[in-house]
Amino acid sequence: MSEKPLLFFSAAEVGLTVRRVEAMKFGIHYIYWRNDLKCRSYTPYVERAKKSGFDVLEIGDYLFFDLTGAQIEELAAAAREYDVELALGLDPPQNAALSDDDPAVREKGIRFYSDIFPKLNKLGIQGIGGNMLNAPFRPPFSDHHQREWNNAVLALREICRRAADCGLQVNCEIVNRYEGHIANTAKDARKLLDEVGLPNAKMTLDSFHMNVEESSFANAIFDAGDRLGHFHLEENHRGLLGTGHLPLYEIRDALRKINYQGILTMESLVRAGGELGDCARIWRDLTGWADEETLDRNAKASVESMRYLFSQGTL
Repeated sequence: MSEKPLLFFSAAEVGLTVRRVEAMKFGIHYIYWRNDLKCRSYTPYVERAKKSGFDVLEIGDYLFFDLTGAQIEELAAAAREYDVELALGLDPPQNAALSDDDPAVREKGIRFYSDIFPKLNKLGIQGIGGNMLNAPFRPPFSDHHQREWNNAVLALREICRRAADCGLQVNCEIVNRYEGHIANTAKDARKLLDEVGLPNAKMTLDSFHMNVEESSFANAIFDAGDRLGHFHLEENHRGLLGTGHLPLYEIRDALRKINYQGILTMESLVRAGGELGDCARIWRDLTGWADEETLDRNAKASVESMRYLFSQGTL
């Protein structure tokens, strides 16, 4: 047998029988296939996600704001044709920080999200995510943090209120200390969202960020509890599952324990050599400079193993 990591083998290669898990949906972020910021259409990735075996295609970045009405219709039609659900994550621009002291700046951030809610409804997207609390850190931490926290609560509450009017969930992504400073752990995020106080105020946990900040993956998931609205699952280095050292069984069992039934997105950033690679600090190509066919094959093997892991038990 070759030296491929186990989760790079298809279920057939290792003799597994995969039982589909209806309660949980398995997704892939379209940036898995890209290393640049030149994408002009998400639509081709709908078919690609489906053929690779995924239920959900997650999209993001500011291309979303450039989509015309016709492109929205085209994307929605592709999602219906291939029976692929869409998910979305967006980070607010720096002049629209949700934790800013200036109410006018916070309102820009609130509008950044609420203005696109009609597009989400047209695309069948059930919630909005992203690193919503991405304002730059201002030292000293102790002088600003409580005030920024309070500002974030007010802004998120208003976003959630407007989202609820459109039947949408808000999934604030919790990131590591190098990409955010308001809340870096599930426990802190739970406190923040409980202060927001609305039922559609949820969090996105991401195993890459959790690997930096959490002492226990299981306890973090337990802390999130019913505030967990979305989950990004990739390896410690953001590669495909099975190529790193994350405790996948621990994560699986904890998600089962809280009866998580949402989307599990493989948000793997793996390709070096372009603008996206530079922005995401991908200095070495985690695919081995794979061609497009190999990328598809590896994604398919990964999701088959994900399905087995979450439906059958230990490998």
